[in-house]
Amino acid sequence: MPYAIPALALLAVPALVAPALADESEARAVLAASADAIRQTQGFAAQFRLIGDGSAMIKSTMPAMNGRFIFAHHNGEPLIHILGEYRETADAEAVPFDVLRQPDTLTWTDDEKKTIFVRRASPEPRDAPGAARMLHMANLIQDDPFADTLANAESLELTASENVAGVECDVVTVKLVKGKAGHTSEKWYLAKSDRLPRKLEQLTDGGMIKFSLITEFSNLAVGPQAPALLDVRRPEGYTVDDRTKPVTRTNTTRLNPGDVTREEPARPETRRPTPTKPTNPAAPVFAFTDDAGATIDNNTQMGRVTVLYFWGTWCIPCRALSPEISKIAESYADKSVDTFGLAIRERNPDAPRAQMRDNNYHHRLVLDAAKVATAFKVRVYPTVVVIAPDGTIAYEGNPSQDRTAEKLAEEVRAAIDAALAG
Repeated sequence: MPYAIPALALLAVPALVAPALADESEARAVLAASADAIRQTQGFAAQFRLIGDGSAMIKSTMPAMNGRFIFAHHNGEPLIHILGEYRETADAEAVPFDVLRQPDTLTWTDDEKKTIFVRRASPEPRDAPGAARMLHMANLIQDDPFADTLANAESLELTASENVAGVECDVVTVKLVKGKAGHTSEKWYLAKSDRLPRKLEQLTDGGMIKFSLITEFSNLAVGPQAPALLDVRRPEGYTVDDRTKPVTRTNTTRLNPGDVTREEPARPETRRPTPTKPTNPAAPVFAFTDDAGATIDNNTQMGRVTVLYFWGTWCIPCRALSPEISKIAESYADKSVDTFGLAIRERNPDAPRAQMRDNNYHHRLVLDAAKVATAFKVRVYPTVVVIAPDGTIAYEGNPSQDRTAEKLAEEVRAAIDAALAG
């Protein structure tokens, strides 16, 4: 954050302000030059990797992937094709991926299901593979690759150049407006030679919790790409599941004598627009068994409010939040509300049991909840999710520098009350 200079000092030495303004102007110029280079290039291919960085506790829970990254123009549109291996967490089993990202569509090959999936790119399809969700360079196919970054920018700065995989790069640091993105700042590393990106670091600073996701290119080669690289693999015998095509009915219209019968898409009925309430996203499919042996899933929770508290005995911020979650469980015990504490990455199941018992916590314990955390895309611990009686996600949040455990608990209570009220 830029430091404040007293007004008298500004009057006495006005030149002190100039460097910051110059930095922002230079930073914008570097991004503009890179945007032009991306639009004008015939294409490029590179090796890439995505890694997480942060404390040892957080780093082990973060995703990772590596493989080939292809950028090209095909039929007048830009595309990104990535293929390689993806891990949901550092210790998870590697899963192969083959994903094609175009401006309006997302396509991937699923070898396990022997299916080619085609979906609309926005909003992000819930069944998209993890590699597609972690494709943080997807903005390269936009008309203005840095438009979203600049729209959410609070400040920009051109910092000292750095070397990435043997390539000297300008570094643009962008501080983002709070609440406008899932992270708090970005660092773009743009090659001085060809102005193409070599690295993107997305940083999240939540006060108590800090981490970053880094996408890095190496061995980048500029030039047109082979036709075989412009699409996902489509093995013989695989089915295609394409949900991008609109479902239309046809009208058979009889014209004047002598004319032929033609079929044309039915025109939609003109209706007066009616106001609608904002819709919450549906909760993913989940199932678990609590420590008392009760089986819980989407069906058992329909008609009830469900609070999922993702935590661990190793999690320092959880120490302040766990008592608040227990109070919530106790205060809503006579309502249609179930509160679960889903323990993650516990080597010894007796550790969370002892903490629950010693502190007389009232929420229900769930062990081995890693699959549930993956289903809800939990990347930060603790995280609290509130599911409404209709099965949609009413709230999701975690502590931060500006959101204490008490403040988060207030938000959770408000979400529960709203869900109960319908």
